[in-house]
Amino acid sequence: MDGAGDSLLKNARFVRLWIGQGLSFVGDFVSTVALVILVVDVSGSASAVGGVLVARLLPTLASPLVGVLADRLDRRAVLVAGDLVRAVLVVGLIFARDLPLIYALAFLLGAARTVFYPTVRAAFPAVVGGGDLTRANALISGTFSFSVMAGPALGGVLVASVGVEAAFLLDALTFLVSAALLSTIPLPTPERGDQEGFFRELRAGFGYLAGARVPLGIVAGAFLATLTANAAIPAEAFLARETFGAGNVGYGLLASFWGGGMILGSALTAVLAGRMNLISLYFVSIFATALAFIGVGLSPTFALALGAIAVAGTANGVDNVATDTVLQKRVSDAFMGRVFAARFLTFSAGEALAYPIGGLVVDAAGPRSTYLLAGATTAVAGLLVLLIVAAPTRERCPGREDPT
Repeated sequence: MDGAGDSLLKNARFVRLWIGQGLSFVGDFVSTVALVILVVDVSGSASAVGGVLVARLLPTLASPLVGVLADRLDRRAVLVAGDLVRAVLVVGLIFARDLPLIYALAFLLGAARTVFYPTVRAAFPAVVGGGDLTRANALISGTFSFSVMAGPALGGVLVASVGVEAAFLLDALTFLVSAALLSTIPLPTPERGDQEGFFRELRAGFGYLAGARVPLGIVAGAFLATLTANAAIPAEAFLARETFGAGNVGYGLLASFWGGGMILGSALTAVLAGRMNLISLYFVSIFATALAFIGVGLSPTFALALGAIAVAGTANGVDNVATDTVLQKRVSDAFMGRVFAARFLTFSAGEALAYPIGGLVVDAAGPRSTYLLAGATTAVAGLLVLLIVAAPTRERCPGREDPT
């Protein structure tokens, strides 16, 4: 393993993973734009668009089962296979012109992503020296945040100028490049405990998580904070267009300022990690999000609302880097895949519930009230997670004991 003192850019394994992930991130957002436009062209129905996005989200319900596989199988083989499968499925979308087939392909893409996510997070410590985990996570998170801004714009240009086929083909190529790069990264075989049998290991993973208060708090926080904060997303367009009269350009600015804040938050975490406890940074990010949302709800001008959104995006970037790094440092390698799979599940569940709830609140109370409610409930979520982390729960299985 490369030494912690070496530059990350001298770590060839990390550079290959970073490039592959960065290309995949951009490709994912490009093809998401194309997928939505394809569904609109085929069906002309907004509910069909919602349906295909839900279809892609449904496989996350199986995340705990996938986590067991991430702790049992050769992680490099799983990652390469996941990228190759996604490349084939995205190519399938080029030829899909009826809604049931599009739904099926979207569901399978979600299933492949559900396999890939916890596995790549579990493999991360083996690629990066322990002392560089925070900086490495910051680079990956910052790259993802950049793709949030660049990917949809590129997707829109491609679809408008060439067609949805070009967008899907680009995404498939990014998966192939990622698979090629990942195939060259040596990864150790996952540590295996004394457990035998798939479902026995599944129960062992839940037992480990129940007895590890910090990982348990982060997994619970992924649900609670996502549920409360993402409820504000349906209010964005209405805030820009109706509350402030900023039109569609204003809506785009809200998304851009959030993404820019995420990039800043990722960089900020890398700078502060050596000076501040990462768990403390995590809680600062939750309460900063709460205050920022309240600021959006109370902002008298659109410029101030944009500033508050940028603060919330910065907090989101801090959250992403801090939580990934804390889990990678504190969780035993034997349980890493299962813990990240549980986090993926709770995050996705919070997201799935937040959007319809947020939409109902916007319809009933308006965008300002939605942001105020999101801020207040996010603060409550932070307090609940703090109670979980502070609870005197004994860790039943050894992990990486780390002060962060």
